[in-house]
Amino acid sequence: MQLKFMSDTLSLDAPAHLKKELDTVLVLQSDLEASERALQAAQTIIEKDAMQDTLEAFQSLERSHDWLLTKVDTLYTSLNIQDRFLELHGINLEFIHTLLLAHDLKINIWKRVVGSFFEWDKLDRAVGGKQKTLGMKLHQQTRKAIAKCQPALMSAIHKFNTYCEHLAGLYDPSSGIPLPSPLPMKLAELRNDQSLFKTFGSHLRSVKSHVGLKILM
Repeated sequence: MQLKFMSDTLSLDAPAHLKKELDTVLVLQSDLEASERALQAAQTIIEKDAMQDTLEAFQSLERSHDWLLTKVDTLYTSLNIQDRFLELHGINLEFIHTLLLAHDLKINIWKRVVGSFFEWDKLDRAVGGKQKTLGMKLHQQTRKAIAKCQPALMSAIHKFNTYCEHLAGLYDPSSGIPLPSPLPMKLAELRNDQSLFKTFGSHLRSVKSHVGLKILM
Protein backbone atom coordinates (compact mmCIF):
# COMPACT_ATOMS: atom_id res chain seq x y z
CA MET A 1 0.00 0.00 0.00
CA GLN A 2 2.70 2.45 0.97
CA LEU A 3 4.67 1.97 -2.25
CA LYS A 4 1.61 2.43 -4.49
CA PHE A 5 0.60 5.62 -2.65
CA MET A 6 4.09 7.02 -3.17
CA SER A 7 3.85 6.33 -6.87
CA ASP A 8 0.52 8.19 -7.09
CA THR A 9 1.69 11.24 -5.17
CA LEU A 10 5.19 11.72 -6.49
CA SER A 11 3.96 13.63 -9.51
CA LEU A 12 5.61 16.82 -10.67
CA ASP A 13 7.66 17.36 -7.54
CA ALA A 14 9.76 14.24 -7.94
CA PRO A 15 12.60 13.91 -10.44
CA ALA A 16 11.62 11.77 -13.42
CA HIS A 17 14.30 9.19 -12.70
CA LEU A 18 13.05 8.76 -9.12
CA LYS A 19 9.48 8.18 -10.32
CA LYS A 20 10.75 5.65 -12.85
CA GLU A 21 12.76 3.81 -10.20
CA LEU A 22 9.79 3.70 -7.86
CA ASP A 23 7.54 2.30 -10.59
CA THR A 24 10.13 -0.41 -11.20
CA VAL A 25 10.06 -1.36 -7.52
CA LEU A 26 6.25 -1.52 -7.64
CA VAL A 27 6.36 -3.92 -10.59
CA LEU A 28 8.86 -6.11 -8.77
CA GLN A 29 6.72 -6.12 -5.64
CA SER A 30 3.59 -7.03 -7.62
CA ASP A 31 5.36 -9.86 -9.45
CA LEU A 32 6.72 -11.27 -6.21
CA GLU A 33 3.29 -11.20 -4.58
CA ALA A 34 1.87 -13.09 -7.56
CA SER A 35 4.67 -15.66 -7.44
CA GLU A 36 4.08 -16.15 -3.71
CA ARG A 37 0.42 -16.98 -4.31
CA ALA A 38 1.36 -19.39 -7.10
CA LEU A 39 3.98 -21.05 -4.90
CA GLN A 40 1.51 -21.52 -2.05
CA ALA A 41 -1.12 -22.96 -4.39
CA ALA A 42 1.35 -25.41 -5.92
CA GLN A 43 2.63 -26.48 -2.53
CA THR A 44 -0.90 -27.19 -1.28
CA ILE A 45 -1.53 -29.52 -4.22
CA ILE A 46 1.83 -31.28 -4.41
CA GLU A 47 2.98 -31.67 -0.81
CA LYS A 48 0.28 -34.25 0.06
CA ASP A 49 2.14 -37.11 -1.64
CA ALA A 50 5.48 -35.40 -2.20
CA MET A 51 8.85 -37.09 -1.84
CA GLN A 52 11.50 -35.62 0.44
CA ASP A 53 13.40 -34.12 -2.51
CA THR A 54 10.24 -32.31 -3.63
CA LEU A 55 9.61 -30.87 -0.17
CA GLU A 56 13.21 -29.69 0.05
CA ALA A 57 12.85 -28.02 -3.35
CA PHE A 58 9.77 -26.13 -2.14
CA GLN A 59 11.60 -25.05 1.02
CA SER A 60 14.46 -23.76 -1.11
CA LEU A 61 12.03 -21.81 -3.29
CA GLU A 62 10.44 -20.27 -0.20
CA ARG A 63 13.83 -19.18 1.14
CA SER A 64 14.72 -17.66 -2.22
CA HIS A 65 11.38 -15.86 -2.35
CA ASP A 66 11.83 -14.44 1.15
CA TRP A 67 15.31 -13.25 0.17
CA LEU A 68 13.93 -11.48 -2.90
CA LEU A 69 11.26 -9.75 -0.81
CA THR A 70 13.96 -8.49 1.54
CA LYS A 71 15.93 -7.12 -1.40
CA VAL A 72 12.87 -5.31 -2.75
CA ASP A 73 12.40 -3.65 0.64
CA THR A 74 16.09 -2.69 0.62
CA LEU A 75 15.72 -1.25 -2.88
CA TYR A 76 12.73 0.83 -1.78
CA THR A 77 14.58 2.10 1.30
CA SER A 78 17.50 3.15 -0.89
CA LEU A 79 15.21 5.59 -2.75
CA ASN A 80 14.96 7.71 0.45
CA ILE A 81 11.29 8.58 -0.10
CA GLN A 82 10.64 9.23 3.57
CA ASP A 83 13.62 11.59 3.75
CA ARG A 84 12.30 13.58 0.81
CA PHE A 85 8.74 13.84 2.22
CA LEU A 86 8.99 14.10 5.98
CA GLU A 87 5.29 15.01 6.19
CA LEU A 88 4.41 11.39 5.44
CA HIS A 89 5.60 10.20 8.83
CA GLY A 90 2.63 9.28 11.02
CA ILE A 91 0.07 9.50 8.20
CA ASN A 92 -2.16 6.51 7.44
CA LEU A 93 -0.95 5.90 3.92
CA GLU A 94 -3.47 3.14 3.28
CA PHE A 95 -6.31 5.61 3.89
CA ILE A 96 -4.90 8.19 1.48
CA HIS A 97 -4.08 5.57 -1.13
CA THR A 98 -7.62 4.15 -0.94
CA LEU A 99 -9.05 7.67 -1.19
CA LEU A 100 -7.10 8.27 -4.38
CA LEU A 101 -8.27 4.94 -5.83
CA ALA A 102 -11.87 5.86 -5.00
CA HIS A 103 -11.37 9.25 -6.65
CA ASP A 104 -10.18 7.69 -9.92
CA LEU A 105 -12.95 5.09 -9.86
CA LYS A 106 -15.65 7.71 -9.30
CA ILE A 107 -14.49 9.59 -12.38
CA ASN A 108 -14.81 6.35 -14.34
CA ILE A 109 -18.30 5.75 -12.90
CA TRP A 110 -19.36 9.30 -13.75
CA LYS A 111 -18.33 8.81 -17.39
CA ARG A 112 -20.21 5.51 -17.60
CA VAL A 113 -23.31 6.98 -15.96
CA VAL A 114 -23.40 9.96 -18.31
CA GLY A 115 -23.37 7.56 -21.27
CA SER A 116 -26.19 5.45 -19.79
CA PHE A 117 -28.30 8.49 -18.95
CA PHE A 118 -27.85 9.82 -22.47
CA GLU A 119 -29.22 6.57 -23.91
CA TRP A 120 -32.15 6.57 -21.46
CA ASP A 121 -32.95 10.19 -22.32
CA LYS A 122 -32.97 9.28 -25.99
CA LEU A 123 -35.62 6.64 -25.32
CA ASP A 124 -37.62 8.88 -22.98
CA ARG A 125 -37.76 11.74 -25.49
CA ALA A 126 -38.83 9.39 -28.27
CA VAL A 127 -41.59 7.82 -26.16
CA GLY A 128 -42.78 11.22 -24.94
CA GLY A 129 -42.94 12.64 -28.44
CA LYS A 130 -40.23 15.22 -27.78
CA GLN A 131 -37.99 13.64 -30.39
CA LYS A 132 -38.53 11.83 -33.65
CA THR A 133 -39.79 8.31 -32.93
CA LEU A 134 -37.02 5.75 -33.02
CA GLY A 135 -37.33 2.92 -35.49
CA MET A 136 -37.90 -0.53 -34.01
CA LYS A 137 -34.35 -1.66 -34.85
CA LEU A 138 -32.71 1.46 -33.42
CA HIS A 139 -34.95 1.27 -30.34
CA GLN A 140 -33.82 -2.31 -29.71
CA GLN A 141 -30.18 -1.40 -30.31
CA THR A 142 -30.42 1.42 -27.78
CA ARG A 143 -31.94 -0.84 -25.14
CA LYS A 144 -29.30 -3.51 -25.81
CA ALA A 145 -26.55 -0.90 -25.46
CA ILE A 146 -27.94 0.13 -22.07
CA ALA A 147 -28.24 -3.48 -20.90
CA LYS A 148 -24.72 -4.28 -22.10
CA CYS A 149 -23.14 -1.43 -20.14
CA GLN A 150 -25.11 -1.91 -16.93
CA PRO A 151 -23.19 -4.91 -15.44
CA ALA A 152 -19.84 -3.13 -15.71
CA LEU A 153 -21.34 0.02 -14.21
CA MET A 154 -22.88 -1.90 -11.29
CA SER A 155 -19.57 -3.66 -10.69
CA ALA A 156 -17.72 -0.32 -10.61
CA ILE A 157 -20.26 1.15 -8.17
CA HIS A 158 -19.98 -1.90 -5.92
CA LYS A 159 -16.20 -1.54 -5.90
CA PHE A 160 -16.48 2.18 -5.12
CA ASN A 161 -18.84 1.46 -2.22
CA THR A 162 -16.34 -1.12 -0.95
CA TYR A 163 -13.68 1.60 -0.98
CA CYS A 164 -16.03 3.87 0.99
CA GLU A 165 -16.60 1.14 3.57
CA HIS A 166 -12.86 0.51 3.86
CA LEU A 167 -12.19 4.24 4.25
CA ALA A 168 -14.76 4.45 7.05
CA GLY A 169 -12.91 1.68 8.88
CA LEU A 170 -9.57 3.48 8.54
CA TYR A 171 -10.91 6.96 9.24
CA ASP A 172 -9.26 9.21 11.79
CA PRO A 173 -11.56 12.19 12.56
CA SER A 174 -8.57 14.26 13.66
CA SER A 175 -7.27 14.27 10.08
CA GLY A 176 -10.06 16.61 8.99
CA ILE A 177 -10.38 14.75 5.67
CA PRO A 178 -14.06 14.33 4.64
CA LEU A 179 -15.27 10.83 3.79
CA PRO A 180 -16.88 10.10 0.40
CA SER A 181 -20.46 8.79 0.38
CA PRO A 182 -21.47 5.41 -1.12
CA LEU A 183 -23.49 5.49 -4.34
CA PRO A 184 -26.93 3.88 -4.91
CA MET A 185 -26.91 0.55 -6.75
CA LYS A 186 -30.13 1.36 -8.65
CA LEU A 187 -29.86 3.56 -11.74
CA ALA A 188 -33.10 5.41 -11.01
CA GLU A 189 -31.81 6.42 -7.57
CA LEU A 190 -28.34 7.11 -8.93
CA ARG A 191 -29.78 9.51 -11.47
CA ASN A 192 -31.13 11.72 -8.67
CA ASP A 193 -28.14 11.33 -6.35
CA GLN A 194 -26.33 14.66 -6.14
CA SER A 195 -23.22 13.10 -4.61
CA LEU A 196 -22.51 11.42 -7.95
CA PHE A 197 -21.60 14.76 -9.45
CA LYS A 198 -19.52 15.95 -6.51
CA THR A 199 -15.81 15.78 -7.17
CA PHE A 200 -13.17 14.71 -4.69
CA GLY A 201 -11.71 18.22 -4.71
CA SER A 202 -12.44 18.86 -1.03
CA HIS A 203 -11.13 15.44 -0.05
CA LEU A 204 -7.90 15.82 -1.98
CA ARG A 205 -7.39 19.42 -0.89
CA SER A 206 -7.64 18.23 2.71
CA VAL A 207 -5.07 15.54 1.96
CA LYS A 208 -2.87 18.10 0.25
CA SER A 209 -2.92 20.50 3.19
CA HIS A 210 -2.57 17.68 5.72
CA VAL A 211 0.30 15.92 4.00
CA GLY A 212 1.92 18.87 2.28
CA LEU A 213 2.16 17.24 -1.15
CA LYS A 214 1.03 18.48 -4.54
CA ILE A 215 -1.50 15.84 -5.51
CA LEU A 216 -2.87 16.13 -9.02
CA MET A 217 -6.54 17.06 -8.84
